[in-house]
Order: sequence, then structure tokens, then C-alpha cells
Amino acid sequence: MGPVGVWEMIFIFVLALLILGPRKLPELGRQIGKGLSEFRRASHELRSTFEREMNTLERENESLRDVGRSVSAAINPASDYTYDDYSYSSSNDSTTSDSAPQAAEAQPAATTAEAPAGDGAVPNEAQSEVKA
Repeated sequence: MGPVGVWEMIFIFVLALLILGPRKLPELGRQIGKGLSEFRRASHELRSTFEREMNTLERENESLRDVGRSVSAAINPASDYTYDDYSYSSSNDSTTSDSAPQAAEAQPAATTAEAPAGDGAVPNEAQSEVKA
């Protein structure tokens, strides 16, 4: 449903004129005008009150940030200390460790099916080949 066109406005005016009569129509127009102006005034007042309160909240928030910064600076006065440039990471960026051989890391961990049976001398796969 779009905006009211010229013909629709003429139709509404004629209908109002027939229903209310020529004496009450100007009075109704004045009441509608007063109502619209009161609505505009109230909406403007509400908007200005909202903006004023938002500005107040922003100022309070900024003052709380300033207090937080000053307290933080008072608690940590050594925060201006410059640290040395020593790198604590190892020079070897690979994922392998120096203590374990690389071949051991490449092999998957033994599962329960591959665990040695008996005294642990012969793996399960070797035992199945021997039995066959």
C-alpha cells in the first residue's frame, strides 16, 4: 500500500464533508493540526532528551576510562621497562624434538592389536605369519 495520491485525498475530503458537514469540518481540521503539532513537539523533546542522556553516558564512560588508566599506571609503574631482544624460541622451528630420533617420531604409536604377545620378543604380525 503506497502513499495517498491526489484523487484519494479528494475522495477523503468529499467523504468527510458529506459525513461531518461544512460547519464541523474546519473544527476537525484545527484539532488534527493541533494534534500533529503536539506530536511533533513531543517527538522532538523525546529525541533531544535521548541525545542529552547519551552524551552524559559517553562523558561518564570516558571519565571512567581515564580513572582506569590512571589506576593502572599507578599499579604498574614499571610498564615502561624495555625488555631485551633475546628470543626464547628455539632456533630449530621444526616440530621434531632433539631428544627423539626422527624415525621414531615418523612411526605411529603401537595400538593394542600390535602390542607384543607373550614375552614381547615377536610382534603379533610375525606370530600370525609363523602360525600360517
